[in-house]
Order: sequence, then C-alpha cells, then structure tokens
Amino acid sequence: MNNFKFKVKQLFKMISQHVIFPLIYNLNRGKKIDNRKVIFADAHHDTCPPHMELLKKQLAMSGLRVEEQFFDLASLDTFSGMKKMMGFMKQYATAKTVILCDNFLPVASCKKKKATRVIQLWHGCGAFKRFGYDSADDIPEGYKGSVYKNYDLVTVSGTACVPFFCSAMRLGSDIVKPVGVSATDKLFIKDYMDEKRAHFRYMFPDAVGKTVVLYAPTFRNNAANASVVGEEEIDKLIECCGDDFYIIKSFHPHIITGTGRKELPMTTEELLCCADILITDYSSVFFEFLLLDRPVIFFAPDYDKYESGRGYYLDYDNLPGQIIKNVTGDEAVLALKTALSTSDGQKAARKAFCDKYMEACDGHVTKRLANYIIKFMMKEQESVER
Repeated sequence: MNNFKFKVKQLFKMISQHVIFPLIYNLNRGKKIDNRKVIFADAHHDTCPPHMELLKKQLAMSGLRVEEQFFDLASLDTFSGMKKMMGFMKQYATAKTVILCDNFLPVASCKKKKATRVIQLWHGCGAFKRFGYDSADDIPEGYKGSVYKNYDLVTVSGTACVPFFCSAMRLGSDIVKPVGVSATDKLFIKDYMDEKRAHFRYMFPDAVGKTVVLYAPTFRNNAANASVVGEEEIDKLIECCGDDFYIIKSFHPHIITGTGRKELPMTTEELLCCADILITDYSSVFFEFLLLDRPVIFFAPDYDKYESGRGYYLDYDNLPGQIIKNVTGDEAVLALKTALSTSDGQKAARKAFCDKYMEACDGHVTKRLANYIIKFMMKEQESVER
C-alpha cells in the first residue's frame, strides 16, 4: 500500500512539474523582472529554515526587497499545497534572485528567464550518504523531469565535496562551487554560541555538570516512509550511563513527521553548539561538528544493509571518530559506553577531515554570498570565489 501511494505521489509530481507549474509561470512570463526582488523559498518549513537565516538577514539589511515563500507541504492537504506552489510560480516570474536550501520542485519546472538567478544553499555540509540522482530513495528511476534544473549556483562546504554534488544533482563544476555554507558562520559567533548554551542549560537543567552527548541519526528509506535504526541501543545506553553523561536524542525532521514524535525545544543545529560528543550514523551533521573540534562516534548497526542500499560517498572506515558497525543489542551498548569513555582521540583525524571537506567554512560565507548577489542585482560583474 505504501509503495502504491509513493508511486501515485511521484506521478502527481511529474504532472505538476510538466503541466501545471509551467502553465502558471508562462501566464506571468510577460511581467517585468523586479531587480530588487529576492525570494527565499522552501517547502519543508513554515518559517525561515536555519540554513537561510543569516543570508536573509544580510540581504534585507542591504536594502533589497526580500520576500518569503515558506510552507511545509507535509502539513498541508493536496489543494493547499498546490495553491502555495502556484503562488510561488507567479512570484518566480518576476524575481531577480531565488534562494533555496533543499529540493524545491517548482523552481525546476519551467524554462526560467535568463535574468533570474537561482541559488541553492543546500541544508547540510560535506557529502556523506548518497542523495539526489545517486539514490533511488530520493529520485526513483522512473521519475521524468529534472529536479535540479535552473540552478545557477550550488554552494558547498569544500572543494572535495564538488564531485559528489555534481554527481547527485547532475550539474557541472561551473555551477557547484566551494563557496562555503552560510549557516556555519554562526559557529564562529561567540554571542550566538553563548546564547545557545545558556538556552540549553535553561531547557535541560539536568544536563548541567555532565558530559552532553547528542544522538543525531539520519533517516532510512525515503522521506515519505522515514524510520530510524539504533534507537533501542541508545535508550539502553541512557539507562546505564548514570550521572556522568547526559544523552539527548535529536531526530531528522522526516522521522519526526513520519512517527509523530514531539519536536525538541532546540534544533539539531542549535544542540551541536552545546554537545561535548556527537553520535551519528550516516548524517552529514558531523561535518558541522568538526568545526567545533569535538569527538564524534559513528554508530551504524545496519551498516551492511545501508551500504548495499543508499550507500556512501566516503569510506566509512576512515571517518574521523570511533566507529561501531553491524553491532546490535547489549554488545552495541557496551561498545558505545566504551567509546564515550575513550572519545578524546582522533584530534588529528578531525582536523585533516575538516581541512579537506570544510575549508570554505571560515566564518565569512554569508558576506561573500551577499556581495555576490548584490553585485548581480546591481548588474555589475560578480564573483563568488573566495
């Protein structure tokens, strides 16, 4: 039944992309481009996603006319969702710049005007698990239509990530560029870090004085049928760790939506600022954590299954942290407990990994991007190189 629903959903997406959205765009194509208009768009949040906040604020301060098109399709019925996306297509036809941070099908549904520039910030650093066209869970083999069409710039965290994004999005290296990830600038701002740590102490008073461990796994399957593997072992670990550690679980939004879990009062990105140790499986969140130079434990109880399914861009055995693969139950709990107690090593490995995959995240990414966008909108020769 789930497979049938998934196929129907993909068919509806293709019809929307090839018929409905292009029609709306072309009906508005004759309208003049607004050279001061920047649209921030996302179909997974009702408010500005964390990975857009700094750039949106910077562009708004520059005097550009910033407009928001944020709506969570997962929380809307089909009619409401279509209405939102058709509303975007009308605005798209007169926008000078459109900025995204995730897959956003309407942008790729038409032949856009040459005067409009589309920038994809993406919502994570590095490249770990396979995604986009490199994964059937993301884009099924039978799907017709380009998901990443019309992009003029895709920003990534380092030069080593460029080939992975080019492969996943079927784009060239002239579009995918190691400009850095805007959201990582927050990790270089002392006031921001202090604020999040203070908020954490307020929201989680039991954690004060303990080693804070953040468990942040990625989701399995596709977004519509997301699940998590390894949580039972983490629950047992929480029970047996005593007063030395405070373990908090933060799940991917797809897992929260699919399982009806309650959201935490802080996002995973905010919790990274407060964690002493990170436990993850295949999530790229560990790349951001490398900027803080704190230990990472890679816990992959279903490693073999995941490798033969979605797969990875990186060699799991060479990741910069302690690795626990294909181990479940009490054996896994013991391995995790041992890893927590001996997690101070790997400092050199973390630095090497950070230098390779995160070298463009230097605390000045937002300013670079803002200057690039402003120059383009002012019709000057622009460069986004560092």
